[in-house]
Amino acid sequence: MATLSNTFTLGRLSVAALSDGAPMRALGGFFAGVEAAEWTRALGITDAEQPLPFNFGTFLVRGEGHTMMVDTGQGARVRGQFEGGGELLVRLRELGVSPSEVDAVLHTHLHGDHCGWNVNDDEAGVITFPNATVWVAQKELDYWTGSESDSNPQSGYTRSRIGPLVAAGRVHTFDGEAAVHAGVTMIPTPGHTPGHCSVLLASGGEKLLILGDAAHHPVHLEQHGWIPGVDLDPEESKRSRAKVSARAVAEDALVTGGHFPIPTLGRIRRTEGGYRWEEVATP
Repeated sequence: MATLSNTFTLGRLSVAALSDGAPMRALGGFFAGVEAAEWTRALGITDAEQPLPFNFGTFLVRGEGHTMMVDTGQGARVRGQFEGGGELLVRLRELGVSPSEVDAVLHTHLHGDHCGWNVNDDEAGVITFPNATVWVAQKELDYWTGSESDSNPQSGYTRSRIGPLVAAGRVHTFDGEAAVHAGVTMIPTPGHTPGHCSVLLASGGEKLLILGDAAHHPVHLEQHGWIPGVDLDPEESKRSRAKVSARAVAEDALVTGGHFPIPTLGRIRRTEGGYRWEEVATP
């Protein structure tokens, strides 16, 4: 049984890692061009086809006058396909949170597994978080709503998730690094998608860096050149992993990612040859 929800504190904030699906899957596709013997050794397995825990994750952040979501999962389309699939709204109800309470949605990027519940297909396509301002990088929005993504097989679903929010005037964009609320900073980490961002939270002297898909596994923070096959710009992705690793060290921030199994928190330490991931217990 996978853990589908875990809540911890960060200064004056409550942060809940929430799953919208936790399948077991082989991870070879996240190490394109890397010899199987090399990446499997780093992950502590011997068979490249061995299923490992994976997560389609989101984060609920409460405190400092806000109730925010970081990404919105897969949506109802995956319900029943794997443990917890399409159950994000169930996870919110378990925490006593109504979608109408959410006042901000922060998108790391607009792949369908990160914006799926922007629209509630169980309720005739209504906007799931009707009172939320939706923050997304201008480059990311331009890519998915423009002709450049016409040939991307994910574009149809993504456009169905973001289009209604644009039409409703709920989407706010930004360029570069941007403080969208006090203690909430969007940090550009492109490569996986053109406008991908990570989210830095700060409260009470503590910091948390939510990576989005800048890393699909903690080992990506040690091996910046191990590129997931889904990254649109591998070289940019590599630079972003180096950037976000250095930022995590400089900020002494806790680090987590939406695809890391729940609960996974760590810190990144600088070493003579690069960086090392150190897992830490949930605060």
